[in-house]
Amino acid sequence: MILDQDRVRDITRGNSKLLVSISQLFLKELPDMISNIEQAYQQADRKTLSIAVHRLKSALGNFVTSSYYQEFSRLESSAAENESPVVTLSDWGNDWNAAKLKLDTMIVELTEMAGI
Repeated sequence: MILDQDRVRDITRGNSKLLVSISQLFLKELPDMISNIEQAYQQADRKTLSIAVHRLKSALGNFVTSSYYQEFSRLESSAAENESPVVTLSDWGNDWNAAKLKLDTMIVELTEMAGI
């Protein structure tokens, strides 16, 4: 499970309308966030990549388990070359693809929880 249902309930205070609203907003913005990450990756622009990953990570913080959030923290850090040894962009791309697969699972879990 990628979605932290307890966290989502806490954030929304059990208000189903608020849950639907924030879920729809997140899902509406998600394709652009993914596109920005993939564009920066294709351009090998590590600074822009790190910023784009940070934006998605921040949005995910409202919904996901701490372990998945930490996975995005590592993606952000390695995109910015803040890890030693430095992660190659090729390896970063592999990590991103693995994280993106889990993102698909989270989307299903969120839409089910929100009933949308």
